[in-house]
Amino acid sequence: MSGGRWPSAVVPGALVLAAAWSLIPLGAWMADASLGYYATTWQAWFWGTVVAGLAAAAALLLSRGAAATWLLDGWRRLAGRPRAPWFVAVVSVVLAGAALATCLVAFSGNPRNVDGFAQLFQARIFLAGRLWAPPPPPAEIANFATLHVIIGPRWFSQYPPGQSLVLAAGLAAGAWWLLNPVFAVALVAGTYRVARWCAGETSARLSAVLLCLSPFVVAVSGSEMSHLPAAALGVLAAASAAGAERRWRRSAAVAGALLGVLAAVRPLDAVSAAVPVAVILLMAAPPGRRIAALGVTGIAGALFTVPLLWYNAGTTGSWHELGYIYLWGPNHSLGFHPVPWGIPLTPARAVGLTSLDLHQLDAYLFDAPFPVLVLVAVAFVAARRRLGERDAVPVVGAGALVGLLFFYWHRDVFYGPRFLFTAVPWLVILVARGLVLLRRVGRDVAPGVTAGHAAVFAFAVAMALGLATVTPGRLAAYRRATPVFDLHPDRDAKRAGIHHAVVVIPDGWGTRLIVRMWAQGVPAPRSTRLYAAIDACSLEQALDRASAAGTGGPPLVAGLDSLASLGRPGIRTGATLDPNLRLPASGALAPECRAELARDSAGMLAFAPFLYLNRPSLDGDVVWARDLGAGNAALFARYPDRARYRYAPREAGGEPVFTPLDRTVEARAVR
Repeated sequence: MSGGRWPSAVVPGALVLAAAWSLIPLGAWMADASLGYYATTWQAWFWGTVVAGLAAAAALLLSRGAAATWLLDGWRRLAGRPRAPWFVAVVSVVLAGAALATCLVAFSGNPRNVDGFAQLFQARIFLAGRLWAPPPPPAEIANFATLHVIIGPRWFSQYPPGQSLVLAAGLAAGAWWLLNPVFAVALVAGTYRVARWCAGETSARLSAVLLCLSPFVVAVSGSEMSHLPAAALGVLAAASAAGAERRWRRSAAVAGALLGVLAAVRPLDAVSAAVPVAVILLMAAPPGRRIAALGVTGIAGALFTVPLLWYNAGTTGSWHELGYIYLWGPNHSLGFHPVPWGIPLTPARAVGLTSLDLHQLDAYLFDAPFPVLVLVAVAFVAARRRLGERDAVPVVGAGALVGLLFFYWHRDVFYGPRFLFTAVPWLVILVARGLVLLRRVGRDVAPGVTAGHAAVFAFAVAMALGLATVTPGRLAAYRRATPVFDLHPDRDAKRAGIHHAVVVIPDGWGTRLIVRMWAQGVPAPRSTRLYAAIDACSLEQALDRASAAGTGGPPLVAGLDSLASLGRPGIRTGATLDPNLRLPASGALAPECRAELARDSAGMLAFAPFLYLNRPSLDGDVVWARDLGAGNAALFARYPDRARYRYAPREAGGEPVFTPLDRTVEARAVR
């Protein structure tokens, strides 16, 4: 890659585009967000910036600039001491400790995302020495079916195997979260190494510190989700590529191997991570060896992708078909087309979703009271004459994932825009580099303090303000959001002395309807459409009729399609704690529907988070299953010698308890 002055134009230009994209409310005009969502954030940023600016100005004035000098002097001492390995070790331990504390305190040591529920069950399958488990009998499918877990001829998670292997190693050692600190350390070490190559020692150390100060990073690092290992593997691959200046063969091979492993964790992230790796190799490898280095990386990556292909062949039956394509169909993949659920992706919608991604990244990365991307853009524009071609690498690293996600249809916010998490190390490097550049910009505003120094000091004040006022509320909200995720029914069972038992856990009526559709042969992609198009009572009656007649599969789907065509999706009434449950607009309910509402009003939990407590063979000391009322008959018949319990609150909002179920009463009495 040639030199020249192109970085002074291209790098700031790309960052200005990203900053503008994050601020303009394209997500409200073209995607799902409301204009009020943007307006609320703008207001918080405005007042937060004003307060932080006034506080910083007051501190500078009262100290006659000494406050900024103290901050910078302290940073210089930290940047020079201790030696780099010790510095990285200390910062890594801080992030690992923060992640572990968040997991155990804020998250109660429990999984909290539906992806993690499925991956933890797959981890149990791996610990049983299998790629997939035999499915439960057809009459019990609804007792055990959960979202993103495939029940067909084989029972397995829809996700690639990488994260489930990580979780399996943790479970084997005693707790699923035990490997999180290891990957947190790897994330810091990889980010530091590649940042030093891109931007120097000061930026590298600041990048490591900023990772620890990011509530988004800490929360994701404390979760069961696959984003932490993916980000760590991606940045480690880039760090290895940076070593090609001295040992190009080994560095290229290790980088490729890490990308291959990453493909088994998050395949799309592996594709995006390969872009900065390739760019670094083209810049770092000796002249005349650059194409060869790319070849070595490609070969190593292909070899280390073989286990993923083997896993696919053993589960979906096709080496190139991932589980989520097998379950949801080809429309789950990238592109502008109809989607398994939600709104079809169009180019305009992709523009809006990308805007929303960047806007949320501004809001969640540091909980800062200002848009972080704007700060980065301003810093790089102000210092554009000092930019080199290595400054383009973090832009490429972050932009590769943003560009690929432009063609992906699904988004959600979980501790932040989680789909962008693998780009976070690159974004943190950009922030650190921007601050280092900014401190040298502008004239003196006080003895020994430039305008850039003052801006960096204001950034530090604003960061402290955000971490003190916003972050505690976010963490509390994460904990309060879903109380069921705080439960540990396995521990409660041990304390209650429950052994050799079947325990049923109540789900909401809506969930019961969906799993009953799956059990009666309605494909998962069709079930999401049908559930959205038919009110709960009509769907309940249709499934009851099909069950009594012994019809399912295509005939049932055809009947439900006829119901859906009537255009009576029902209305949300708030009759239960399930906000998505819809009842007939007329308000008239059949007796069986009133019975289902009564079951929910007594208190409901959720079964999916606890599926992984089972052995995949469903022969553990305690078998955990979904409570289906009368539908439990086949389940109980399979375990005639076991005690039966229902784990649920006695009243809505109460603490769950184990209630023995009378073995002499017909299963319908469970209602």
